[in-house]
Amino acid sequence: MLTQHRLSLAEAQRAIEKGVAEATRDGKPMAFVVADPNGDVICSLRMDGAHARVLKHAMRKAFTAATMERDTLRYKADLKERDGSLDEWGDQTLTTLQGGHVVRVNGEVVGAVAVGGNSLQRDEEIARLAVEALGV
Repeated sequence: MLTQHRLSLAEAQRAIEKGVAEATRDGKPMAFVVADPNGDVICSLRMDGAHARVLKHAMRKAFTAATMERDTLRYKADLKERDGSLDEWGDQTLTTLQGGHVVRVNGEVVGAVAVGGNSLQRDEEIARLAVEALGV
């Protein structure tokens, strides 16, 4: 029998708490999603004032990072390097928007963290900080 490791709800909440603290410090309402290795949502949060589309994009970012097993910006670069496109995958859930980060433990993908609603640079920074908050 195979065993698949994944982030727990407590870990997902810890990552989101870190993201909310950063967004609050910036004064920017944001959305946060933590997904399992299959890209299914473990936990999500949309801050008051964040548009609903921001949460939808964060869900797509988390799905992409988990299922493609790389950060969304890395995925974008990989597509560009081989002159590929999102269309070739036949999955409209995939995205190359910044702010989706894969989470690995001992090389195994255990989930993904995604954020949205801030600047391009801050989305990336906050996603990275949220992953670091997991302590994995």
